[in-house]
Amino acid sequence: MSTDFVAGLKNRNDDVREKTAHQLQQYVDIELREMNSDQYAGFTNDLNHQIFEMMSGSEVHEKKGGVMAIMSLLGVEGGSSSKVNRFANYLRHVLPTGDTVTMEMAAKTVGRLALSGGTFTAEFVEFEVKRSLEALQGDRSEGRRHAAVLILRELAVNAPTLFYQKVQPFFDNIFTAIRDPKQAIREGAISALRACLVLTSQRESEDVRTPYSRRTWYQQAFEEAEKGLTDQREKGSTLSRDDRAHGSLLIINELVLNSNLESEFLEWDIDDIELQQQKPYLKVLEELGNPNAKFREHFYQRQTAASRSGPTRGYSQLCREFMLNKFDDVCHHVLRLRTSRNVNALVQQALLALLPRLAAFQSERFVKGYLADGMNYFLSCLKKERDRSYAFRAVGLTAIAVGADIVPHLDPVLSNIRITLPAIKDASLRRSKTGPPDLSVYNCISMLARAVGDSITNELKSLLDLMLAVGLSPALTSALKTLSTEIPSLKRDIQGGLLQMLSTILLNKPLKHMSATRTTSGSSSLQSGVSVFDSSDAATLTLAMQTLSSFEFDSHTLTQFVRQCANNFLSSEQREVRIEAVKTCCRLLSPALKLQVSPSGQVMPTGPVSQTQAKVVSEVLSKLLFVGITDQEEDIRLCVLSNLDARFDGHLAQAENLNALFVALNDELFTVRELAICTIGRLSALNPAYVMPSLRKTLIQILTELEFSGVGRNKEQAAKLLSHLIANAPRLIKPYMEPILRVLIPKLTEPDSNPSLMTSILAAIGELAGVSGRDMRPFTHELFPVLIELLQDLSSLQKREHALWVLGQVVENTGYVIEPYSKYPSLLAVLLNLLKTEQQPTTRREAIRVLGLLGALDPYKHKMNVM
Repeated sequence: MSTDFVAGLKNRNDDVREKTAHQLQQYVDIELREMNSDQYAGFTNDLNHQIFEMMSGSEVHEKKGGVMAIMSLLGVEGGSSSKVNRFANYLRHVLPTGDTVTMEMAAKTVGRLALSGGTFTAEFVEFEVKRSLEALQGDRSEGRRHAAVLILRELAVNAPTLFYQKVQPFFDNIFTAIRDPKQAIREGAISALRACLVLTSQRESEDVRTPYSRRTWYQQAFEEAEKGLTDQREKGSTLSRDDRAHGSLLIINELVLNSNLESEFLEWDIDDIELQQQKPYLKVLEELGNPNAKFREHFYQRQTAASRSGPTRGYSQLCREFMLNKFDDVCHHVLRLRTSRNVNALVQQALLALLPRLAAFQSERFVKGYLADGMNYFLSCLKKERDRSYAFRAVGLTAIAVGADIVPHLDPVLSNIRITLPAIKDASLRRSKTGPPDLSVYNCISMLARAVGDSITNELKSLLDLMLAVGLSPALTSALKTLSTEIPSLKRDIQGGLLQMLSTILLNKPLKHMSATRTTSGSSSLQSGVSVFDSSDAATLTLAMQTLSSFEFDSHTLTQFVRQCANNFLSSEQREVRIEAVKTCCRLLSPALKLQVSPSGQVMPTGPVSQTQAKVVSEVLSKLLFVGITDQEEDIRLCVLSNLDARFDGHLAQAENLNALFVALNDELFTVRELAICTIGRLSALNPAYVMPSLRKTLIQILTELEFSGVGRNKEQAAKLLSHLIANAPRLIKPYMEPILRVLIPKLTEPDSNPSLMTSILAAIGELAGVSGRDMRPFTHELFPVLIELLQDLSSLQKREHALWVLGQVVENTGYVIEPYSKYPSLLAVLLNLLKTEQQPTTRREAIRVLGLLGALDPYKHKMNVM
């Protein structure tokens, strides 16, 4: 059986390798656990041997497959000391290697090993850090040095407590890599420095008197940066002047970033537009290495907003104070470089990234002393095609930082925009086969509108036709959204021009009722848009539907677009067109329903629905459900059910639509079955007479499967379906609490139950506690001993997390407090031990919540109980 997985992992196609890695993870997690010990050992030994062969081979795609296989196994089983040691040895075959992507993947996996190593983690991290630092100290080896900085970055992120003990040796050696002649090594070293600065800023204290204090680290970094900004070259150094300057600018950029967190949020938004789908292989590794993330997201809703927003950044008050004193020195050094002759592209890009950050860091000082020079530099870069994209971004970010002070400098910027937009159109025509040209000018327009708003209304209005003439793109849509929000007077013109373009692409004709809205210049934009794009092209249709569904068209009726999507695009031969048509139909139908979803999830009406609108909704929903049960692509069936949320319940509760949903309960894809039972359970409150009889039969089938099936996967899926049914149909489930518990509780004590089945059963019990309330109190004497035992199971983090959450659910909903401490004397010690030993912050927070739910305890009585 392992040969099938190995063949997929060795495939040259990235999608095939990704799919095989997920299948391997599922097989090991479910089916392999059903085998006897000899079969299990035979499979794992053969697989480990094959992974070793892939990692030590010469083919890059085989090395990538081996890395993904290791991450799959770690995501399922975690790591014992022997497994961590074995996989670490395998990974050293690709650290270093000639392929940068493979090294990135391997370094991510080393970080995951540090998370899953258990008691072996400290020894593993210390060895890897020492090994990496030695690679930076010795004679230059390009591959070893690059691998070292990537590993140091991942260990700083994944094992911060252990890495913190090595911070000073890190600062003593990392600048060697930042001054490396190779760009990739310098940038990898900077990413490691960023991770370390985040780590130190999170541990910032008032005591700065120690010789190796944080202030000293910032001073050390700044002094290293200054060396590259002066004309003095170190003795024996072969590094070019530009490479030295590039490394120094990167260091200063990180110090400024660590001193001013607020300015980064805008850049994250821009990065989402510009860098969509960047490095998809890293996203795959995150999914493989952390399959339990969905549980934490679903059940631990008490996470802070900061923990879910954006990439992790550091902020240090000490660093801010230090950089405030160095602000003028930094500006002088940076602006001096702009006048240097023959500066290479990397230095230019670093300057264009750093200057807006300096403007945001101290905007008043920057405006008074450096804004004019900075804008002159930006304008000179706008004239060079090589630097134009970075220059537009720099102008926009600087405008956001300084606000109205940018207005006197805008005329030449707007002139450059007028020149650039027709050039983009021409480039689109020339390069239609190789993809769209750079569209950073749109981001610049968005940021200018955000910075000065109505001050440039007339100028931006004259640019609208030029923007629309270029054709559709995500950047254009984002820019038009920003202009509509920041400059309301342009909203009508924007909506009219965009609808005309979308009508030409999707309907193959202009909108007649829009003729009064746009002038003849609008029609020229439309014709230009048609010349740039072929309306029969799948990518064009997909982009047009994405724009139609994401843009606010307020008073315009979009019924003909909905009908076109439902009648033609849902039956397209192209998969991407069908899936986007599903999403577009669902989004465009939402306004016709005249409903809104409150923050609590409650659906509330916002006005009456006309008979025509109700008919359109009914027709389109019928076609969507037909696609949801008949389309051959599982992704499209899944997309249909995932987009039919609570706003459609009034229509979905009709008998003909319910029939289609019950058909979906038998879909071959389990995720579709999960969504179907969630939707039907939700509808049981709206049409109980039709839903309840069939749903009772489904409940009996699920319980029978769970109790008597001999296949682990079937039992796990039954437990998951039961959990969904309990959560979404509480009125159906509450009378059947006792028979459900009689099936579930014995399953928790079965020997050799695989963790996935166990966690699915625990999830169902937790949901049932929320539905049953105090009626579940008689079963606490059976549940608590099992839950306490699972909380001490060191072999599975998933079991401990689920058991802790179920314990909180039972205590909270049954009111069974205080008494458990006397009846189960070890409970308090177990919960306190979780606080001390668990690495996941969500688990520690849940342990604190459970302690609070159980209530205060008299220390004397507890001491007597323990004795």
